[in-house]
Amino acid sequence: MKNRLLFVSSALLMVLLGTSDALRGIFSPLFLSGFGFSEAELGVIVSASYLGNLVFLLFGGQILDRVGLKKSMMVFVLVMALSLLLMLFGYIYAILVISFFLTLGLSTLLNTSINIASDSFSASGSLVYLNILFFIQGIGTSLSQLILSAYSENRSAWDLTLIVLSCLMVPVLIMLSKAKVEEVKKSQNIPNESKTGDMRSLILLILTLSFYTIAEHGFTNYIISYGISMGKESADMGKTLSLFSLGIMSGRLILGSLIVKFGERKMVLSSLAAGSILFLLFFFFGMEGLSFFLGFSISTLYPTLVAFSRRYVPSRLASRATATVVSLCSVMDIAFNFCFGFISSLHGFSESMKMLPIFMILAFLTAIPLLRKTGQPC
Repeated sequence: MKNRLLFVSSALLMVLLGTSDALRGIFSPLFLSGFGFSEAELGVIVSASYLGNLVFLLFGGQILDRVGLKKSMMVFVLVMALSLLLMLFGYIYAILVISFFLTLGLSTLLNTSINIASDSFSASGSLVYLNILFFIQGIGTSLSQLILSAYSENRSAWDLTLIVLSCLMVPVLIMLSKAKVEEVKKSQNIPNESKTGDMRSLILLILTLSFYTIAEHGFTNYIISYGISMGKESADMGKTLSLFSLGIMSGRLILGSLIVKFGERKMVLSSLAAGSILFLLFFFFGMEGLSFFLGFSISTLYPTLVAFSRRYVPSRLASRATATVVSLCSVMDIAFNFCFGFISSLHGFSESMKMLPIFMILAFLTAIPLLRKTGQPC
């Protein structure tokens, strides 16, 4: 493995990002009871974080291309640390909204930056290390939820968590400053490289990643409400969701290590096929005991598909293409969630959730023509 220092700094950063991303959900009781915000105001906070994702991805790709990957990541980490400290004044509603806009946007942008930087870990096994990093991020999210949920209304726990996260960004920044990062090539005249990129493949990739993301996020966002609508206890559906998340974490560790041996194309197609079948069994045949295997089967899809973004454009546009693909997928995901509320109110959760297997099947179908060209550079 190359660039161990970069990998270690990325691993620590992923733990911090996983923890930071979970804060909005963990401390929502504090925002309501401690800070006195309304549920409508809490909804604005969630919307602001989604907007942060879009804005930072749309403009972050250009920063990565112009400033360079290493310098950009260092700037992002520094601003992230300052944004976490800004949350100490989150009892002021406008500051909390701005803080979540910044932290969630920067978190997504740093995730994307690490995806791009994964080429520095290994010439042939970058996806293996990338999936390990996403597994590590899952540990950060799960542990923070497990430990901090007991203090979800505690102002001191909120403040201490923010200070610790911000301080831990400092060693990440120091390690990044000393790490070797392979910068995206700036040359305009690389032999045999397309000047514009493969737009057809990029469109197929955006569709594949969007359909998959809608299915995965639809499961995590609505599965508890779906279970309640089916007459089940929320605690039981919480266990179902936990098993799904555990499956994703386990799959990124186990399946991620097999990508090089099995082949990227076969792994993605097999994962989408298995995910489609398991989604159908779950929602159409009530086989809810498959939630762990459902998460396990689709675990490597997101980091792997995002990594494909830079394969269909000139190398000088790799960072911008990756950020743009992720941001466009976020737009489609947000559009689905907006429409889902109206659809579920008309047809109910039990029927509306049956759209998720359809989206997984669509992801599989669009991936077939896409992956015919995977591995062929522009």
